[in-house]
Amino acid sequence: MKKIINENDPRVIKTRRLLLDSFVVLVRKKDFTSISVKDITDSAQVNRATFYAHFQDKYDILEYMVIDTFMNLISKRIDIGAILNKETLRNIILFVCEYVETVSNSCKRNHTTILSLMEEKVKLKLCDIIYTILKKENGVIHKKDEKAALIAIMISSSIYDAASKWNRDGRATTVEALTEGVMSFIVPGINTYSN
Repeated sequence: MKKIINENDPRVIKTRRLLLDSFVVLVRKKDFTSISVKDITDSAQVNRATFYAHFQDKYDILEYMVIDTFMNLISKRIDIGAILNKETLRNIILFVCEYVETVSNSCKRNHTTILSLMEEKVKLKLCDIIYTILKKENGVIHKKDEKAALIAIMISSSIYDAASKWNRDGRATTVEALTEGVMSFIVPGINTYSN
């Protein structure tokens, strides 16, 4: 069981960063499946109790790392206050491609395992972001909740799955070509929602 800790305490932040940095180094060297909590704590030079004060297990630290990376990257590209238009959609697609490529390059040995483990979590985060954007039109929250939720699911899944396939196929096409292809599929659906 994870202890309650003060997330704003500089010592907590420093220790969590140390654990995450050690985990990243290990993921670059070893397959995720062969990494143990002991490996992480040995690398970070902390005891297991300290690890468990921050994370439940290696899957929890993986999830934290992936979602943290995802949110840091998306906040640099996407304005959550924006409306969903072609420019915003293009930025979302480019961001997802960048994210998938970053994870793939950071975890050379086992990026497929890590991407598949976290795929659903990342899709849900992406869906939440698109849903938030969809519900805003000129700064007004609309009550099209059910319809917006369905459209957000379809858009986020389409974008993430296309980017994943692009990455698995060795990024044979340019990111711009992929973006245009995905947009030609999604934009008509957004236009239907707006009308």
